[in-house]
Amino acid sequence: MKRILVPLFTLLMFATACQESQTEDFPATSIQSEQFYAPYCIYYLEETDMVILDEIGSLVNHFLPSYQLVDSLSGEVSKNEFIIEWFANPKNEYPAPDLDYLQHSGHDLSSQEMNQLQSPFSAVLIAFSGTNKNVIDDQININKLVSSLLKNAAIVTDYTTYESFNGKSWSEDRVANFNKDNQDITSQYTIHLYRENEFCRAVTLGLGKFCLPDLSIQNISCNDQQSYGSLINLVNQTLFEKPVIVEDGRLTINIQTLKNESVKTKLLSSLEDKATKKSVVNLLFVDPQEGDANNSQLELVFNDDNFSSKQEQQDALISEIFGATDQIDYVSHDEKILQASQKSRKKLPELKTMFNEGLEPGYSILLKAPFKTDTGGREWMWIEVTRWKEDSIQGILQNDPFEISNLSAGSVVNANPNDIFDYILYFPDGSTEGNETGKIISNER
Repeated sequence: MKRILVPLFTLLMFATACQESQTEDFPATSIQSEQFYAPYCIYYLEETDMVILDEIGSLVNHFLPSYQLVDSLSGEVSKNEFIIEWFANPKNEYPAPDLDYLQHSGHDLSSQEMNQLQSPFSAVLIAFSGTNKNVIDDQININKLVSSLLKNAAIVTDYTTYESFNGKSWSEDRVANFNKDNQDITSQYTIHLYRENEFCRAVTLGLGKFCLPDLSIQNISCNDQQSYGSLINLVNQTLFEKPVIVEDGRLTINIQTLKNESVKTKLLSSLEDKATKKSVVNLLFVDPQEGDANNSQLELVFNDDNFSSKQEQQDALISEIFGATDQIDYVSHDEKILQASQKSRKKLPELKTMFNEGLEPGYSILLKAPFKTDTGGREWMWIEVTRWKEDSIQGILQNDPFEISNLSAGSVVNANPNDIFDYILYFPDGSTEGNETGKIISNER
């Protein structure tokens, strides 16, 4: 099952609002684990940049004086330990991520670096196991230690997140964003997104090294991955700053009360109309799925029967916190619009085949379809395709209707393939294709 790392702060939001509930009457419980495990492998691309094991030991003694070098990690919760393992033939003994994976997980790596990483000269694995007592300071110092080992031709792979960095990107992305003055936890983990049946699932990797559970959301819109990335970041920064939840699983999240100014600023910069900036979410401890981190995991759950689907409740939560902007255009289907629609419809058979053969992570297809209004007219709205058969298309409604009282953004709806008016194909890099009718409407406003 292929996964893709998603960017973290761009918002794409539609929907209606939820009502905030109260959590003060329930006792709180800590979500921290007692121990963390964090392995890093430094791949040396050239012989001249290698370091000796004694140098690594001295650096650990400087940055992490309470950690003891051992032959193998004991796993005892009261100990701070580390191991060092050298690989003279890492291509076979401890291979780095392959080129396809590095396209998504490599931080500012050049093509030359990614290619060299497939056959590095040597490598050294440094794995830490520590308690939660001083875990934040320990992770700050681990980042500094790794940075000091990244010479000109060296790449590190953080095997808690499976991300790879050169010296520059490690310093900028990990060290500068997480220190005593700026503890932006969102810079220390990654989010994997992949298709699961008709919808998508998002899950974090990397929070275990802070003795925190990873976070997942199931059955989400594949097209709204950026919005859910921002929701995950808000929840995780909240839990990092105060790692407790009430016993019934509810957690109050509020952008304005975040202590970290970096995360707060990024989230506030992309708000839409009527954003409340806060809400209450429901969390449940679940077992990790295959491919997830070997770590405890919290899932954001959506089980309110007042919504027609989980997707409608999810969309409402996103809109409540971050706001939403919808507008309606009253358009006459003149010859220019009809010709653009006819051009777009010629693409539909190809899109149907692409969808049913399985879209790669990061791709999604939106179709413009008509829906009957309360007064008997037609309102044209976008749906994200979740199922495409010969005689029907199922999708997630992407807009809040203006003239249909029984539908909301996030509703799972059906459309007739013969009624489709236009399409938008989204690519992993954020670019799009299609929307020929929309371009004409925008130009004529």
